Amino acid sequence: MENAAELPRIDYPQLIERDPLGHRTPASRAQRHALFSALRDMGFMYLRHPDISQGEVDTLFAHSHDFFAKPLATKMQILGRMDRGRGPSQGYSNPALLAADPSTSDIKEFFGMYRDDDTKRPNQWLDDAQSQAMRVRLVAFFHDCHTVVLELLSALAEEIGMATDALHPFVADKNHFVTCLFYPDAPKAAFKDRVRAAAHTDYGCLTLLFNDGGQGLQVLREDGEFQYVQRMDNCAIVNVGDLLSRFFNGTLPSTVHRVIEPPASTRGSGAEIPDRYSLAFFAHFNEDQLVQPLPAVISEAHPALFEPVRAGEHVKARVKQLHVAGHSLKEPDMGIERGTQTTVVASSKIQ
Repeated sequence: MENAAELPRIDYPQLIERDPLGHRTPASRAQRHALFSALRDMGFMYLRHPDISQGEVDTLFAHSHDFFAKPLATKMQILGRMDRGRGPSQGYSNPALLAADPSTSDIKEFFGMYRDDDTKRPNQWLDDAQSQAMRVRLVAFFHDCHTVVLELLSALAEEIGMATDALHPFVADKNHFVTCLFYPDAPKAAFKDRVRAAAHTDYGCLTLLFNDGGQGLQVLREDGEFQYVQRMDNCAIVNVGDLLSRFFNGTLPSTVHRVIEPPASTRGSGAEIPDRYSLAFFAHFNEDQLVQPLPAVISEAHPALFEPVRAGEHVKARVKQLHVAGHSLKEPDMGIERGTQTTVVASSKIQ
């Protein structure tokens, strides 16, 4: 694929590997160091075989196909609301219907859910058998991804000299968000003034993204150019969110990315851009978690770059700015300069 980013690749089974005595193997230690380096250098990476099988992902894509094929009136029965103050909406969302100016809205639909045993803020589900089967699969996916995130946070903590589980309490509430995304087919002319997901950063901890065969995700490089991120079987694309970047004092950048039409070499010569599906797990910190640079990454040479902020307040501010406003972010607020590297603290939206 032309103009493709060369993202680092981390092998998850090796990352968590231990010898018979329970000690990290040399391969595991090497992968954990490589993980930190990958996210430090690019903010994005591939995670191979992350204990979430390609078969499970494909099953979830099949459920997504069935859900988004339902009549609009049916999906609107569980239309998400943005006034809960905690983040993206539970249930169905369609920017073209909700935007103040649909001519600039993202070309997508999505279904979102938080932890499914939260009875105070219950998720929204349709009652049909297919939707309930989708629910079972998504709940299992939610918990599998949480386990993966704990391992990734352990490796990052170890790399800066902290205890393996030092960051685990920060996500103990499982305040994560799963979204099934559908980018419908559209004429090429539609992409003249609109995109599938405008340039943004993710605002939480870590994101695990799974794509179908469609392409279109791009990351912003340090030279100011966007490059495509190629989809790979048996891999999750992992990226750093704003708040994790703050904890690490900008050492791990929250990188701007977007979703546009696929490159010409993959989309054929027809007048229509084909549809695309993706599945994202947005790991979030506890809502009341105070986020500020960790002592382990602060020194006289590298003083704290960020003021403390409550995780929930940060998310609420981003949602108010973008989701509630109902329009695409055209020019993200690109953050602050750190020598030769830019730490992106941009506003973000669902991808």
